[in-house]
Amino acid sequence: MGRFIKLLLILAVAIGIGVAVAKLNEMKEQFLALSEEEKREFLADKLGDKVPEEKLAEIQDKVIEGISKATG
Repeated sequence: MGRFIKLLLILAVAIGIGVAVAKLNEMKEQFLALSEEEKREFLADKLGDKVPEEKLAEIQDKVIEGISKATG
């Protein structure tokens, strides 16, 4: 009985990790499909209250530049 529970626990963890990876992939694809202005707006919504305005613009520029280089 102990082996069965251990197997179920391992299976549950593996499924959880798989679902998390799939969700992150979906979010990445949605973000990459946004226009540059929409990406800047998204980042402002997520980071706006956590960083100063001038730092936000710098972060946005670096993220957009990094995405452009990575996607070719």
